[in-house]
Amino acid sequence: MAPISVSAAFLVSVEGISNVVRFTGGWVVKGLLALWLLIAFGSVAVAGVDQVPSQEELSSRLAELEAPEGELTAQQTRDKNALEAALQAYERLDAMNERLDALNQRVEQAPEQLSQLERELNELEDNNQQLSVNSLSDTPLEELEAQQSGAVVSLQQLQSQLAEVNSQLLAAQTLPERAQQAISDALQRVETLRRQYDEREGLLADRQLSAANDAQLIQLRLERALAEREVAFNQRELSANSRLRELAQQRRDLLSLQIDHQEQRLNLLQGAIDRQRRLQSEQAIADAARDDPLIAEGHPVVLRAQQINQELSLELLRATDRANSIVRENIEAQRQLDHVRQLQRSLNEQIDAIRGSQLLSRILREQRQSLPSIMPRRDLQDEIADLRLKQFDLIRQRDQLRQGERLATQRLEEAGLDVTPGLVSSLSRLYQSRRELVEQLEQSYGSLLSAAIELQLNQQQLLTTTQELRATIDEQLFWVANSRPLDINWLRQLPAYARMEWREGEWRAILPSRWQGLSWPVLNGAPLILISLLLLGLRPRIKSRLAAIHSQIGRLKSDTQLHTPKAVLLNALLAIPGPLALAGIGVGLRAAQGSLADSVAPALLQLSLSWAVVAWGRRLLVADGVAERHFTWSAGYNARLRTLLRGLGIALLPVVGIAAMSGQMETPLAQRPVALGLITTGLLAMSWWLGKLILSHIPFFGVRLFRLMLGLAMASVPLVFLGLIAWGYEYTALRLVGRFAITLYLLGLWIVVEATVVRSLAVAARRLAYRRALARRRAQVQEGAEGGLEVVEEPPLDMEKINSQSLRLSKLILLIGFSALLYLVWSDLLSVLGYLDHVSLWDAEDGDLVDSVLSISDVFTALLVIAITIIMASNLPGLLEVMVLSRLALKQGSAYAISSLLSYAIVGSGVVMSLATLGVSWDKLQWLVAALSVGLGFGLQEIFANFISGLIILFERPIRIGDTITLGNLHGTVSRIRIRATTVTDFDRKEIIIPNKTFVTDQLINWSLSDNITRVVLTYGVAHGSDLAKVHTLLRQAADENARVLADPEPQVFCLSYGNHSLNFELRIFVNDLVDRLFAADEVNCRVDELFREAGVRVAFEQMDVWLHRDEGESAKVQSVKHLPPPTLG
Repeated sequence: MAPISVSAAFLVSVEGISNVVRFTGGWVVKGLLALWLLIAFGSVAVAGVDQVPSQEELSSRLAELEAPEGELTAQQTRDKNALEAALQAYERLDAMNERLDALNQRVEQAPEQLSQLERELNELEDNNQQLSVNSLSDTPLEELEAQQSGAVVSLQQLQSQLAEVNSQLLAAQTLPERAQQAISDALQRVETLRRQYDEREGLLADRQLSAANDAQLIQLRLERALAEREVAFNQRELSANSRLRELAQQRRDLLSLQIDHQEQRLNLLQGAIDRQRRLQSEQAIADAARDDPLIAEGHPVVLRAQQINQELSLELLRATDRANSIVRENIEAQRQLDHVRQLQRSLNEQIDAIRGSQLLSRILREQRQSLPSIMPRRDLQDEIADLRLKQFDLIRQRDQLRQGERLATQRLEEAGLDVTPGLVSSLSRLYQSRRELVEQLEQSYGSLLSAAIELQLNQQQLLTTTQELRATIDEQLFWVANSRPLDINWLRQLPAYARMEWREGEWRAILPSRWQGLSWPVLNGAPLILISLLLLGLRPRIKSRLAAIHSQIGRLKSDTQLHTPKAVLLNALLAIPGPLALAGIGVGLRAAQGSLADSVAPALLQLSLSWAVVAWGRRLLVADGVAERHFTWSAGYNARLRTLLRGLGIALLPVVGIAAMSGQMETPLAQRPVALGLITTGLLAMSWWLGKLILSHIPFFGVRLFRLMLGLAMASVPLVFLGLIAWGYEYTALRLVGRFAITLYLLGLWIVVEATVVRSLAVAARRLAYRRALARRRAQVQEGAEGGLEVVEEPPLDMEKINSQSLRLSKLILLIGFSALLYLVWSDLLSVLGYLDHVSLWDAEDGDLVDSVLSISDVFTALLVIAITIIMASNLPGLLEVMVLSRLALKQGSAYAISSLLSYAIVGSGVVMSLATLGVSWDKLQWLVAALSVGLGFGLQEIFANFISGLIILFERPIRIGDTITLGNLHGTVSRIRIRATTVTDFDRKEIIIPNKTFVTDQLINWSLSDNITRVVLTYGVAHGSDLAKVHTLLRQAADENARVLADPEPQVFCLSYGNHSLNFELRIFVNDLVDRLFAADEVNCRVDELFREAGVRVAFEQMDVWLHRDEGESAKVQSVKHLPPPTLG
């Protein structure tokens, strides 16, 4: 116990001493401290380990615990776990000892290795003069090719070694931070283990148990010894870091020089190979051009054969040169591919080694700049196809040239010449030479084809690997801070930064002294400047043309849909002369390829774009301009927007300019106070003017809440950029600033295009209404109507009366186009979001509902899916009904049923997709769903019954939107069918909510389910004694004369009863719609009354005979006074 306690106290003191060393920075003190730590920690750790049983004893004790077949007690389980942890600590301690021994060995060998590397470097520099092409001139071609293959392999090995040495240097540069953090963590762990050891020892003492063989105490001793050895190892690394880093730098210099020499040797070998191949080709040409007597005589057949051989010779020479060129390109592509692969292999190690350090950002930017710019040859595939075809033709020619004499005889016979032995012999020799040329040409084309295919594969791999590596670097750069935060230390160094910016700032790039490096390519921007001058000269003509267009707006005969696009383009021409001249200067500076071009040219191009957009927008908002005359925006609103655009444009200038210049600057914004102040002011002003621009709508509460929140969020984006810069993420903020500015430009363009489309639809609707009015007037004239054809100017239609279908379709197309443009702007940054896949929020374990690791990217994706689901469920069914279903001949209510089912399907799919994105396992979720379904089924039985009934209604369609129904004492029309209930509007215009279950379980009358024709029964009573045949005729006449009464089924008249007071008739008629029932009854009753009056048919009424009886037995009938007979006298 004593040695461990002493070591703990010793380690606590070490921390204070290490702090002293950190501030003093003395290498001698560091070395003495490291040696002292090694001796002290070595003795302490060994002493601590000597007090515990050996590894074999611990293994035997663990085997004894695992031997019993029964279950272990709680104490035995704890002892078993402690012994397993102790054995693992033993293994880790042995590994740490091995690492420490290896480190000590490297440190001891460092001086000798350093001297050896210096000797090798000097020898290599001395041998550089001996490299020449003369020593390779006599080497055979096969040997040269073999040496070339060996040189390529050696170069690849050297590049791999160089990548490994660079990784070691990066690790050495960040070792102090990592080692100090590791020492701090180890010391904390030592202190924690000490407290745990004392607590355990005190517990055993209280229980009067032996602490000698306690498994947990053994585990704590070993883990404490391991932590102490880690401290020793990290201290040893710190002390030896400078020497090992010097050794790695020397090795890097040697490898770099060896790589340069190997590349030079490879180039020399390739040059020698090219020379040998060309000599062989020239020798073949010389052999093919041997003198022949017949050639001198000028025999046509022989001359033609000789000419073909010369053409083949020249083709062989061209093929040789082309093959050499392809081989050189292939070697360069292979070298670049090896370089990129080495960067790719070492990238993850570098990221892990220096994560969180500002050095990582600088190294990644340097590596990104070192990536090759790949321009794959598009004609290489066609060249490969042509080579295959040429090879096929050469094989065919070679087969024909195998029998030279017969071919010579055949050619002479075809030419109609005499076949002489001398002529045949001359042609045979030429054909033999041609065959040799063809064989060599075939071999050259074969080599060229192989080299071209290999070059194509290498270029494809190089392009793919470079793109992947660039995406990885961009992803890391986006999420890594590249400068220190703007804290109190930055404020202390602010004066020094200001002085440095005054001496070395990028503003000096515009001084005349820097213009000396400009060259003639700067005149490439002159055409743009000339165009701007031309537009300035044409301004009066453009303004007059614009005034003519404005004067025709609102006039039916002269106004057209093209007037607005023309006016918008003419305003653009008035706005761009200044920006175009500025862009011309930027293009010229970029073509000049100088320091001025690298720093100023990108800024000028970005400033010209911002100037053009803002100036164009302000031109559209001038008084009596496009916004007022074409878009019918109010003059006050236009003036306010024009002022706000001016403020936004002024705020944009420093932001986009400095962001563009900073992309070429190595110095961060934190060390350039003037640039930082300008971009900070610009971002604050951008947020202010954007907020005022969004809140300028009148009335304020007329803006939808979502659009208002989205606009305010956009106004706060510059503040987010400012926060990123203050926190040290300058690279991230500056990359986002440019794209955010382009997004603002696109939003302005979208507003202008949408307003143009809306006006075009309004003009089209107005002209359509005018044509219809003319058509109606012509129809009146043709029918003989009085009055001439007078054309009257109609006022413009209100925007709200435009065809809604065309407007929604146009806005949908604009939304799709705008989304595509936004994707093009932000697509290169979408890959950086892959970094969020590595930030986990939830680690899956056995039995969890989520099977995979849940990352931030999964949460964002799930939220995006939910947002898209809500948008689609809200808009897609209505859009489908307007654009598709309204054009189909569907039954009443079918369109609504389809739209409702589509909404349910979208919501269900969105829920499933969002859960799948979150990694929810369906095989586990299904049990939860089943349990919830059962519980909710009992608890919410009525709601579920109504939901299922709603689905039944939508599928079986016993009722539909617009149906007239009778449900008990309720009569009305179905207006809405929802998930839980259906809304019925009765004839008193009251909306009644009825649960869907009622329509499925109760008796229902649907008056318009399949047939709208209904029967109306009208009853009449006529007096006794009326002419029944005449009554039949009159009732049928009244029914036939009514337009609402259907002829099929035909009306029917029946005399159904012989009553006490009347003869009762029924008139049964049929109407086409429920609306016609009351109107038909009213009209038929009125007509029957007229016909009965005209025909003298009396309508019966109830009558009663009253008889009065006297006591004498007399009786008399009581009659109305007006019907009594006159009195008799006497």
